Amino acid sequence: MSLAKFISEDQLMRKILATVVFIFSISSAAAAPVRSGDIYMIDGDTADIGGQRYRLVGYDTPETYKPRCDYEKALGTEATRRARELVRMAGSVEIVVLPGRDKYGRGLARMFIRGDDIANILVSEGLARRYQGGRRSSWCR
Repeated sequence: MSLAKFISEDQLMRKILATVVFIFSISSAAAAPVRSGDIYMIDGDTADIGGQRYRLVGYDTPETYKPRCDYEKALGTEATRRARELVRMAGSVEIVVLPGRDKYGRGLARMFIRGDDIANILVSEGLARRYQGGRRSSWCR
């Protein structure tokens, strides 16, 4: 039995197009505005956004949870303070959720404040380093 008996060619093309658009929309990253009040910066590169934990990609900030030295703790605390300040002052930020998860099960995302990636801001201020995965350099001197 032919599919044509149940659906016209035009209807079939519309269904195929709708399916393609749906698949594309769930697989591509799109920026979504989020109110600053719905974001809590755990540390300089981890955010809780609407109850979901995300690793912000493209940069690394010093650890505050288990730092390896006093310098890392101090710089990590400053990076966290600055990230929180940037989010709070923005009022609204753009979040791009990316596919996949990190090794701790966190979602992956990029955060844009007034059009600028927070990674660029924190790196330019000396509070972060560029990071694309793999082994991280020590923050300790």
